[in-house]
Amino acid sequence: MVVIELSINLELIIGFYLLFILGANNVANAIGTAYASRATTYRNLLILFSVCVIIGSFFAKNVGNTVNSLSSDALTALIISALVMSLSTYKKVPVSLHTIIVCSLIGLNLSPSNLAKFGKILLSWLISPVIAVILAYVLYLTYERIEIPILKRIAIIRYLLLISAGVVAFNLGSNDLPTVLGTFTTSQIIYTIGAIFLCLGAYLYGNRVSETLSMITNLSVSSAFIAQLSGGLAVTIFTALGMPVSTTQAIVGGILGVGLTKGIKTVRWKTLRHIVFWWIVAPIIALTIGFIISRMIK
Repeated sequence: MVVIELSINLELIIGFYLLFILGANNVANAIGTAYASRATTYRNLLILFSVCVIIGSFFAKNVGNTVNSLSSDALTALIISALVMSLSTYKKVPVSLHTIIVCSLIGLNLSPSNLAKFGKILLSWLISPVIAVILAYVLYLTYERIEIPILKRIAIIRYLLLISAGVVAFNLGSNDLPTVLGTFTTSQIIYTIGAIFLCLGAYLYGNRVSETLSMITNLSVSSAFIAQLSGGLAVTIFTALGMPVSTTQAIVGGILGVGLTKGIKTVRWKTLRHIVFWWIVAPIIALTIGFIISRMIK
């Protein structure tokens, strides 16, 4: 009984730690563009972010059940994820926590049934940024063709930025959060507490904006809004399907999409290649460590 309780406590500690990092690193995905445009105060944006994350956590069951079905080796998977996330953070690269957790689970539990599930999840990882690229490209071109006086357009964008910030924050609660906690629980109470830790990370360290994403292409307030909204919509689609996807990857897809509307040369491909490289390497590291540990245990 003591061993079981200790294991659960460690899972909670590491899970909440990962959510704290997620909040600190990903809050800019939700409210960064709205803050840059001075749509409202940073304090108000954090309140909006927190409310939407907590509301999103009440819709986390679907993704949580998908992740929970992969494995019972939650503690080991979370430890592997913490190590790889720490390495990625040290390298200052925006890497998907989703891919790291899922790959560590697959490595720990390599079987035909899990590989079949992994194939579906891998497909969603590949498709979601592409959908975001297409959405951003189409939406931005449509937006540019709308004939609205500049002052009225700015006023509209201000409100739309707040809406898109809410969408992305909601997705963090409904998709990213259960990808972490779903490794060992489907409890709504734990999900809600996890949402609080995610918000805490945003409040304490969320003002440290990641420069890597901003280096992909030059963004105006309107193009940043379209990129953010497209990423949020792409994640919402896959959340409805119960598939764990990355908000960061989707927003990078959105940024690429609006960048392409201005020409291929406006995209800094070296930065994008660096990001994609770590999107591939980090999950492989997690999967390999998980596989080695599973073989050592057997």
